[in-house]
Amino acid sequence: MRNLILLSLIVVFSACNQSDNLDLYNTNVAIAKKAMSCYETPADFETFKSLVHEDVVHQSPMYGQGQIDYEGVLGQAKFYMGGFTNVKFTNAVWLPGVDTVNLQNNGSVRVYGTWSGESIETGNSFSVDSYHYFDIDGGKIVSSGDFFDATGMVMAVSAPAPSETEQ
Repeated sequence: MRNLILLSLIVVFSACNQSDNLDLYNTNVAIAKKAMSCYETPADFETFKSLVHEDVVHQSPMYGQGQIDYEGVLGQAKFYMGGFTNVKFTNAVWLPGVDTVNLQNNGSVRVYGTWSGESIETGNSFSVDSYHYFDIDGGKIVSSGDFFDATGMVMAVSAPAPSETEQ
């Protein structure tokens, strides 16, 4: 009987904890969506900047950069926001993140989707599948990462547009 009561308390506590984490996830997914929308046309750098914690650690998609800090995050945001137009994030699949030890929802946010747009410099378009994660605390992004072929995307839009005689 004692074990049954203990098991019941564990189940109830676990259910309450999952409900709290789902509420936290819903709050955090709204913040992550707002941050992602800042890259879309028209870009909104100031709002993006307001959503990023000064101690952020970010996994950069750029070859060889690894983890970058606040200034690196803002620099990459300026690069993308200032270099591309008609930017859209589509086919988004938003998912809750999990604690890697107990595999329980921890309030973090994950998203798969497709970025598309055009280079302002060349007019060449791009479309690239991506994965992003966000850990949020106090309404600000404290840890994040981007996984997509950023170097390939930049190389593709940097190439001269084919002339009509080449098509």
